[in-house]
Amino acid sequence: MIGYLLASLPTPRLGDPPAMTSDAFLEACGRVLSDPRAVELASVCASPIEPTDGVHEAAAAALGPTARAWAERVDHVEDAIVRARCARTGRDPEPYLRRPQGIRVDVLEAVARAFDAPDPGVRERALDALRWRLADELAATQPAGFAALFARAVQLRLAARRVAWNVDAGWAALEAALRHLEPPVLGPESGGVTRA
Repeated sequence: MIGYLLASLPTPRLGDPPAMTSDAFLEACGRVLSDPRAVELASVCASPIEPTDGVHEAAAAALGPTARAWAERVDHVEDAIVRARCARTGRDPEPYLRRPQGIRVDVLEAVARAFDAPDPGVRERALDALRWRLADELAATQPAGFAALFARAVQLRLAARRVAWNVDAGWAALEAALRHLEPPVLGPESGGVTRA
């Protein structure tokens, strides 16, 4: 039954606007899935559109094997990112690691290439491409089963995240971060110095 559902749903493409929202996706899937599977699928669709989008270990433990398998993949990516960022800043990564089982050399190499990117936008696109590939990998474990449907939900979220990127919003976020870092500027009434 899930195979027919997959065939009836649009396939998202990274970089293209998704043909359906997460809510519409969940509604279409909810008509076919059992309650536990619907909850597992909703765990990835209901999360905010962030790089760590998806199910984390604590939530995955309460869900099924597919959510746990995805959380394991996400943890490999997040740990590689933590290690790369800590290496750049000279911080100890240990307190921030999730410690998934095993070592994913392909993930380590992909994250290292992403962090060699010339700017953060290129880096995020490379990390999203890695997450997309890992979702494809998850789907391949059950090409006409629930894992493929779960992977489709992950990819839908990644596509929606990419489309939500906005240059003006990016500049606004950068300015807000810089304002947070800059010392307050005092006006002439306080005897302070003003910028021209």
